[in-house]
Amino acid sequence: MVMMRNSSNSLIMLSYVFMITMMIYFLKPNKRLVNAGRNDIVVLPNFCTTRLNVLQPPYHDIPKSICSSLDWHGYRISDNNAVLTVVLSGMNENSWVGVGVSKDGMMVGSSAVVGWMNRDGRSGTVKQYYLKGRTRNDEIIPDKGELKFTNVTPTIVVKDQIIYLGFQLQFSSRLDRQPFLFAAGYGKPGANNILPTHKYRSALLVDFPKGVIRIGFVDSRKVKMTHGILTIIGWGIIIPFGASMARYLREYEPLWYYLHSSVQFIGFFVGLSGVAVGRTLYELVHADFNSHRSIGYIVLALSVLQICQFIMRPSRTSKVRKYWNKSHQWVGRSVVVLALVNIFIGLFYGNGGKPFKTFFLCAFSLFVLSQIILEIRHLLQRKRAALATTADEPPLFQVPPRT
Repeated sequence: MVMMRNSSNSLIMLSYVFMITMMIYFLKPNKRLVNAGRNDIVVLPNFCTTRLNVLQPPYHDIPKSICSSLDWHGYRISDNNAVLTVVLSGMNENSWVGVGVSKDGMMVGSSAVVGWMNRDGRSGTVKQYYLKGRTRNDEIIPDKGELKFTNVTPTIVVKDQIIYLGFQLQFSSRLDRQPFLFAAGYGKPGANNILPTHKYRSALLVDFPKGVIRIGFVDSRKVKMTHGILTIIGWGIIIPFGASMARYLREYEPLWYYLHSSVQFIGFFVGLSGVAVGRTLYELVHADFNSHRSIGYIVLALSVLQICQFIMRPSRTSKVRKYWNKSHQWVGRSVVVLALVNIFIGLFYGNGGKPFKTFFLCAFSLFVLSQIILEIRHLLQRKRAALATTADEPPLFQVPPRT
């Protein structure tokens, strides 16, 4: 029997490890290109091999630049002592071209440098725009933005049906991992300098210390939302309710045990996937949120400890069973408390958003209310059981009946 039980536990453990591995693999967001693409067939040059002699210094020879040729455009980017030099090249289709410098990889809230050739075909215009929104014209504001140009004048040139946009930006420090947005659209801006809708767009993340690029990027807001949903459901809802089953459903033997263990494992898997997504989120934004990360890893470590305790659970007749019970109970309580505290930190100090805050506060209130009701019921049951036991016991001093 002992061997069968050990082999069964081993199979269960292997299945859990397999499920965890597959969950991390499939739930980790893929970094993919965000590109509107071309529908027509056009033979495009390799923009990285295209010579930049048509441009004036410093744009014609950028030292230590990162270059790539993609679809409708190519680019050269160099960061030299906090001075960013960018040359965007693409097919000239009577259009405007632009480069956005984003804080989080998203269009909204970023600043962009946009250029186009004037109607005379010889001169061009380069302006900075603040991308306040996506669609309405008043949300794309010309001559506004957070980018600071150097003393080098931006330039835009057309040569052999290729349009070149070059500019330099000054930053307070050298860049680390910076998202860029590239776009082009048909038509010229009107008298109010409002841009027509873009036709092509793409995105990339430049890792300047490593000198590499990642084509496309994960929408950090979607990753943040996924992380919040998984952690709230896993650590904030399923795990606490599963823990309460072990306390308040003991009368339903052995149903409470199977419910408790099954629900806790489900909560662990969901929470673990939230940790995996959170790790991806940190790699994207490098948020300075050490307390949240540290508590999250502590919760994960304690949860793994609970699984180990479950696997190595001693028999009821074992002398160490009472110590195992105490350890299992207090580690579980620590997981619940730390997880709830960490969710509050993530929501209210990490700008979790009003819908998430409302949802979690409602779920937390429901949990607290249910625990109060169940605890009162539990205490009343124990009191009734104690009274019944006392009534069944013979009195300590019994007067013998008279004969």
